[in-house]
Formats: sequence, C-alpha cells, structure tokens
Amino acid sequence: MTLDLTIAIPVRNDTNHLLHLLASLAALDIARQVIIADDGSDPPVEASALAGATSFPTERLTVLRLDSSRGAGAARNLALRAVRTRHLLFLDADDRPTRELRSLCAGLAHAGKFDFCIFQHHDSRLDKDRLFGQMPFDQAFWEAADLARGALRPVTRETAAELVQTANYPWNKIYRTEFLHSRGITCTEISVHNDVELHWMSFLKARRILASDHVGVVHFVDATGQRLTNRFGPERLQVFRAFEAVAQEIRRQPQCGLHLPFYAFTLGLIAWIQGRMQPGMHPRLAASTVSFLGRNLTAAQRKELRSLHPEAYERILQLVATHAPANLPTLRAAPVAKQLQA
Repeated sequence: MTLDLTIAIPVRNDTNHLLHLLASLAALDIARQVIIADDGSDPPVEASALAGATSFPTERLTVLRLDSSRGAGAARNLALRAVRTRHLLFLDADDRPTRELRSLCAGLAHAGKFDFCIFQHHDSRLDKDRLFGQMPFDQAFWEAADLARGALRPVTRETAAELVQTANYPWNKIYRTEFLHSRGITCTEISVHNDVELHWMSFLKARRILASDHVGVVHFVDATGQRLTNRFGPERLQVFRAFEAVAQEIRRQPQCGLHLPFYAFTLGLIAWIQGRMQPGMHPRLAASTVSFLGRNLTAAQRKELRSLHPEAYERILQLVATHAPANLPTLRAAPVAKQLQA
C-alpha cells in the first residue's frame, strides 16, 4: 500500500529552485500528483518544459496559473481546490524532500484515518554550525510535548498546545484532503503570513493528529533577503487578518485549550515584526495591535497571559504606549493600553 498523495507547490519566477525540487520528487517517487500553482510568473510556467528538464512524469504533473500575482496563499488555495488524491503536502519551490519523507509516507499509508501528520524538518540556518534538525525554539516545543523522538505518535489535546506553537509552516504537515475541504480550512490570501490560518485552524479543527520525528523536508532560509520572508513593509500588517480568523474560531471553541498558546504566539510574532519593520510603520502596527488585542482578549486572559509570558507582554505594552496614544487618538488607544496593563 502506498500513500495517495498530491504535492502542491506555489511558485513565482523561481524556475531554478522548482526544477531542483521536481527532480528530487521524481527520484523519491512518493507523489501520485504534483500541482504547480503559478502565481503570475513571467514567463508563465509550462508543464512540458518542467517535465522534460526533470524527468518527472508529464501525466502526473499539473500546472495551474493565476494571471497576476496574488501571493502564495492564493496560489496554495488554487492548488488545494484541484487536489483529487486522499492526502496533500504543500512544499515551497526552494524546499527539498528527504529520504525520510518516503519512509514517513510508507508509514502513514498504514496508519488509518488521520486529519494531518506534523513532522520535523531541517532548517538551513543551522548549516553554519554543522547541525542538523529544527531550530532550537521549534525543537523545544517538541521536547515539551514529549514527541521529539518516535514516529506516528498520537497528539493529545495537551501535547497539541505545545506543538501548535512551532513556526507556522505549511510544508511540515501531510493533510487528509477531505479534512481541509470539509472543514473549510485554507490559507489566508495575503502577501506574507498566509500559513498562520492554515496552521492554527488545522490544530483547532482536527480530531486525530499524528506526529513523527522523521525529518521530511529541508527548509532553506534565504540569507540575502530576496524572498517574501524578508519583507517588512506594510504587507506585514496583513497578518492581523489571519489573527482575527483564528481568534473567531477560538471564541467558538472555548474549551479548546489553545487560546493562551495562540495569544502568546501573536504577542511574539508582533514583537518580531516590530523588531524588523521600518520604524515609520510602528504607529500602524501599534494601531492594529490595539484593535486586535482590545477586541479579543478578556480580562482573565490578559492576566494569565501577562503572568505566563511577561517579557513578550511588556514589549507589546511598550509598543502601544510609545506609538498608539500619540499617533492614533481616534482608535482610543490610551484606554486600551490601560486595559492591557490591568
């Protein structure tokens, strides 16, 4: 038995990386279907040229196209709507699957019904230190969940509260396609952070999650600052669209046990964005933060969040106090700042 798998790859003007990825997938032979979602590349991506250059079977390769660039979220959603296999894995063009991914797929083919399986990865930032595996902050969550060693172990509600705080990547999970379709789980169609909603909604709506210590993908981080992850202009403010969608779902599931992990995650990501964003954008970031936290955090949650994550909470208070009251009085930032301090 083999896993009935589609691999979906968004791409925009990144043919060289895509060719290397397809060659790797051809060698591993783990996917019944590969869908390339072309996000307005110039020139357009052509299936025949890709197949000819990589030996990937033409009949198993589909190219879909957005006529103009709408971002990786829209491209992933385009591919998701076209998936016809039982399972799905998202990859980026500059990711590389490992031989362990083939072993993981073989195990999952006999694992019964699951909504998704989260697996480990290698981060290229560790290469300089000749280390292999996940970044320490991600590995710490796996250790806290007692899932750092072992293949296809079930994820409980308690361990999900740890694993959900790992970096919100789209390519470290193999999904059951019908789970995504039936529960209406998609990527947010924004320029960056499109995978936040996919990640958190998956944990919130799944009934059976598996975890594997197989290092299934090598993730490359571009040190030259040329990719979407290195942009820190106004597009970063779009993350609040994803935050709001998840916050609404958490309100519908008050017993989910993920509200504090989620708001701790948002505090950390907001602080991370502030540390890299152009200073002139800080007032707008503060305004969005005030609006989001003031609307969604209860008094009890504020108190517990501040107690459990004091450093992150204080950084957000400083952001609001420094920028929001003076620059954005119409948003009633000062009262919200006092509310956050309560």
